[in-house]
Amino acid sequence: MSSNVESVQLNEEANDMVDLVELSDEDNVQINEEANDMADEILDNEGDGSKRKSSSGAWSHFTTVEVQENGKMVKKHECMHCKKKYAPQSSRTTTHLLRHLKKCVFVKRLKGTKGFINFQPSDNENASEFNAMGGYDQMKCRELIAKLIIAHELPFSFVEYHWFNILMKYNNPLYQKVSMATIRKDCIKVVELEREKLKKVLKKVDMISLTSDCWTSNQTIGYMCLTAHYIDSNWKMQKRIIGFNELAPPHSGEVISDAILECLIKWGIQDKIGTITLDNASSNDRAASILKNTFQGKGKLHFEGMFFHVRCCAHILNLVVQDGLGTIDCCLVKIREGVKYVRKSPGRLLKFGEIAITLGIPTRRSLCIDVKTRWNSTHRMLESAMHYKLAYQGYALRDSNFEWSLTDDEWNRAQKVCKVLEVFLDATNLFSGTSYPTTNLFLVEIFKVKKEISSCYISNDGFLKKMSEPMFEKFEKYWGEIGVLMAIASILDPRFKKVSISWTFGKLYPSNEVDDRVEDVINRLQSLYVKYSTAFHMARASKNNMMSTSSGATDVRDRIEDDFYAFLKSRPVENTQKSEVEVYLDEPNYIVLENKEFDVLSWWSQNSSKFPVLSKMARNIFSIPITTVASESAFSAGGRILDDYRSSLTKDMVELLVCGGDWIKATSKTTIQTLQHVSVSDFFKFFSSNKTIVQRHLYMVKID
Repeated sequence: MSSNVESVQLNEEANDMVDLVELSDEDNVQINEEANDMADEILDNEGDGSKRKSSSGAWSHFTTVEVQENGKMVKKHECMHCKKKYAPQSSRTTTHLLRHLKKCVFVKRLKGTKGFINFQPSDNENASEFNAMGGYDQMKCRELIAKLIIAHELPFSFVEYHWFNILMKYNNPLYQKVSMATIRKDCIKVVELEREKLKKVLKKVDMISLTSDCWTSNQTIGYMCLTAHYIDSNWKMQKRIIGFNELAPPHSGEVISDAILECLIKWGIQDKIGTITLDNASSNDRAASILKNTFQGKGKLHFEGMFFHVRCCAHILNLVVQDGLGTIDCCLVKIREGVKYVRKSPGRLLKFGEIAITLGIPTRRSLCIDVKTRWNSTHRMLESAMHYKLAYQGYALRDSNFEWSLTDDEWNRAQKVCKVLEVFLDATNLFSGTSYPTTNLFLVEIFKVKKEISSCYISNDGFLKKMSEPMFEKFEKYWGEIGVLMAIASILDPRFKKVSISWTFGKLYPSNEVDDRVEDVINRLQSLYVKYSTAFHMARASKNNMMSTSSGATDVRDRIEDDFYAFLKSRPVENTQKSEVEVYLDEPNYIVLENKEFDVLSWWSQNSSKFPVLSKMARNIFSIPITTVASESAFSAGGRILDDYRSSLTKDMVELLVCGGDWIKATSKTTIQTLQHVSVSDFFKFFSSNKTIVQRHLYMVKID
């Protein structure tokens, strides 16, 4: 009798489960096959008198709690989603619990009636950031909110915003409001965890390049940003801010070098530094010299110090352009003041727009005002002014107070300068990249800049000639001698190889010097390769010795073979094998199809087994940045964090937020997908983590 009752209950439970899952015919076939084995196994166990476990699917959504009723403590089954409680059945069935799951609003949301956000696991994590089918986790929610605040530079009081809490409560009534003090502690914990992850990554990197720059906040406090650049194990360019520290005055070379060295020691990477990229301030030159001498004394100087101090190319381009712009100061002042005058009054701006529309000039482009120290903003201002040239002339005729009209000659000068600056703008944008190598691109782009300056220098146009003279002098001061680093990096680009330096040097230097200069670069490349090759083979020999030592004593036969091989090694053998550099240079240049992007790091990754030593050298050289843009961009984040409403943040908290935001943005590769429904396969993926539950469901369907 009891077995019949149990069978009826199992059938009811199975019907509920089938309605909940809505299996397809194909799923039923697979289920029936698996259920046959499960049914036999369960019946055998019951025949042996073993106690049946509570393996219903309801237990993935319910938990047992004790509550007080009529002065007594009784057990109840509580829904993990809506917290509704049910009394346990004397027959121990879960039909009423499964029936509740079909009606529960929160389960319906998870099933897709309102859609849910699914965070896919990132490459460097084994578990997903958020498992929508696993129930609500308040601690995980707090962690995600902390990452949100850090990554998007929000104030800690964000968690106390009224409508934010309404939104969170609507998404899940189980959400508990978090205080500003609590989320502050959570942010510290999140950043410290990211710091430990980054330390483990940097520990595995062979060489790290640095960029650094200084900045003064609205608190009138000096900060120094230090950024680490490296190529990871997947041959991808990476950058991480490892220091955003207060810099005590005066900002001398000694103070800067001490601050950098202290940061490197804190991270444990003081023996991995290959280069440091700085702007052209004299204090930075002094700091680089001190650091180079320190690393050289320890015998930890990569490339023998040839490339240790790299001057910021964007800063040099800025100096060159500023010298040229000095020749049209009068023209720039008129344009700048004219834009300010028009934009100062809404009525003037409206009148200016009406004139532009009347003349048929598109008005989608705004009137730009430049920042005097940023020549690229001056270029945008000139472009905007040239676009509205006729509108300016028309407005000057209608407003007697407009005093900044340009003559035709001044407009022509502005147009010529704007055209010349386009080459500098393209080079600056290319050099400022942080997600791809830039050293290999320098040689070709700097030739374009030199060509543009030389064309102006030999021009019959008196204005262009006068403008180019100070630019030419500044260019020759810094780039009259092309650095060996840039030349070697260009050779290591399989598209360019030796042809790049032969052709470029032929354009930049006298013809009688080209061959000697090319030969000098090749010799330096060979010398550098020999040092890398020696270190590579020494490391491999050391590894082999360790393996042979750990293998224990050898027998007599092994010793005889060792003696024989030692004899072979002692014989003089003529080495006719080509080095990796020679093989690489002898191969034809890599041809890239037109309009197709080329990833130089991907090429070296694919050919690393063919060129094990040369690829290691290429990895280190390509990781060197030629601008300090990565560090300068951190000051934008620092300015947003240290706004007028949060200027009382401590220096440690500022560093934590700036560095933490950079780390979270860089490492988070989570893809957010909004799904319209949960498929049957997704539903069973959830239960795959608990095989017993799945098997129990299969057994019930089979009995039915």
